[in-house]
Amino acid sequence: MPMTKNNLFEAFREDHAVLGKGFHDLSQALRAGDDAAAEAAASALDRSAGAHIAFEEEDFYPVLGRLLGAPQARGMAREHLAGLEVIRALVPPSGRGTLDAKARERLLRQSQAMETHVAECGELFEAMGRIPREEQAALHRRLLAWREKRPRWTDYADSRAA
Repeated sequence: MPMTKNNLFEAFREDHAVLGKGFHDLSQALRAGDDAAAEAAASALDRSAGAHIAFEEEDFYPVLGRLLGAPQARGMAREHLAGLEVIRALVPPSGRGTLDAKARERLLRQSQAMETHVAECGELFEAMGRIPREEQAALHRRLLAWREKRPRWTDYADSRAA
């Protein structure tokens, strides 16, 4: 993810641009039946999305839960599972050959669900504005710290499951 020096809003917007493009590219590859491109897109997302996913689940969604309600925040975290499942299915390349049509369609639906999730996260910007400035600054520092760690999405998920 880019290393913004601005603020939480800008950093969030940067991350979501990367996530949106990544899932768009992944969906396009699955639609085209290009398994190699799908694996490459999934691998890129695994590397680029981990910091933001970790930030949202560890730091941002708990704050958001106070503003929008814990059930909505938990629901957004659950939506990440669709994206994670696509990543896990495609990375690392297993040498399995081509995906069958049923698997490709399932992965495409999940990738599209993450595209929708990323697009709907734009609604979070309004809620973000209700977070006190000091807390926004602290959240921004946490996001930057996650970016420095650069966890893969799969590694972060594995650490949570352990």
